[in-house]
Amino acid sequence: MRWAAVAAAHGRAMTPATDWHELIGADPSYHNASEYGLPGVWDEHPAEGPTPPDVARALIPVLARHTRTPEQCWFGLWNGYGRWDFDRFPSFETPGRDEVLLAGTLADAVSPVSLDEFAELPDLWWPQDRAWCLGGDVDLVSTYIGGSRELVADLLAAPELEARPTAPGEKVG
Repeated sequence: MRWAAVAAAHGRAMTPATDWHELIGADPSYHNASEYGLPGVWDEHPAEGPTPPDVARALIPVLARHTRTPEQCWFGLWNGYGRWDFDRFPSFETPGRDEVLLAGTLADAVSPVSLDEFAELPDLWWPQDRAWCLGGDVDLVSTYIGGSRELVADLLAAPELEARPTAPGEKVG
């Protein structure tokens, strides 16, 4: 489901700062939102959490073209998932979150779902050369990527992705 299609179906304009509840005409608590969507346009609200696996798979080739180190990447995985034992991994803090530090290839970002369809993907990804950084969160419905103008242009041009540019300091939905 593309947010742009949902916005058009509801007759609303969409900007990078638009929240999901604004698109569907709901209050921020979703109390007046339909649980079943708009038939033919969307069936359910976007899931909160890290980058969805299908989006992650579409991002990998784009991100790989914009780093010299796709075989050396770092990942931050929220340590609040109760089914994993993270004690043996190094950790770091982000605002409001404790993350486990993992390393692997860029393709490894989606390897958890090849082992377990319900596995959680990392919230944060970045290559060793720090050419870009991908960030999400367990409480967000969007993924954010910082990088070069060339990377941004590549992301915006990717037909399998729905992307919007933002500027530093700009509120995002």
